[in-house]
Amino acid sequence: MRLRSLLRRRPSPALAMSSLALFMSLGGAGYAATQIANGSVGTAQLANGAVTNSKLRDNAVSYNKIQQGTVGVRRINTAQVQVRIGATCQAGTAIGAVDSLGKATCNAALPPEFGTTNNTASVPTTATSPTSVTSVSLPSGGSYLALANPTATATSTDTRQQVSVSCTLTVGSNTETRVATIDTTGTSGDASSNSIPLQTAGPSGTAAVSCQSSVSGTATPTTVSVTAAINAIQTASNS
Repeated sequence: MRLRSLLRRRPSPALAMSSLALFMSLGGAGYAATQIANGSVGTAQLANGAVTNSKLRDNAVSYNKIQQGTVGVRRINTAQVQVRIGATCQAGTAIGAVDSLGKATCNAALPPEFGTTNNTASVPTTATSPTSVTSVSLPSGGSYLALANPTATATSTDTRQQVSVSCTLTVGSNTETRVATIDTTGTSGDASSNSIPLQTAGPSGTAAVSCQSSVSGTATPTTVSVTAAINAIQTASNS
């Protein structure tokens, strides 16, 4: 009996207003979800932080959408991209390695070298003074180690002879002299050779090879030639 009387009772104004508000809100949300026009949502309608990583489609952002100069070391994969080299090496050293962060390791550079190509000169057995074979100028401000390996060649006459060839390597004011002996065959036109290794250190100036030859006996003088090159390495610098 009581339930029947409650059903016949009119709803209160408060209940009626709340029901109407609920109906309008539900209807309005459905309307908004289905009636928003394409292209009508702009930056003003997006809340800060609303677009998350999961909302971005794969390959949606291309390189031309990234502002220039905004991607630094902290945002790149240094296993794939080499960071710009940001170090220099002092004089006398050179870059030996660069790590993934652009840090350079400096190693001692090779010393300066000076030298000549092979040059051949005739060294007569009748000459009374040494004959210059080759030379090179060594810049001032350092000391040098020079090496040369002259090859002396004697062309035989029809008589067996013993030829003596003396060569000198000069570096600045220092010298080294060595002598080689060549026995000819006695067959005219035959060539016999011997090498004369030379090495000396000295100051800047001129590095040069000069040679002199002589022959034993009274036979026709033997033709002698010497081929030599110089390789000088700077061992210290005073600059």
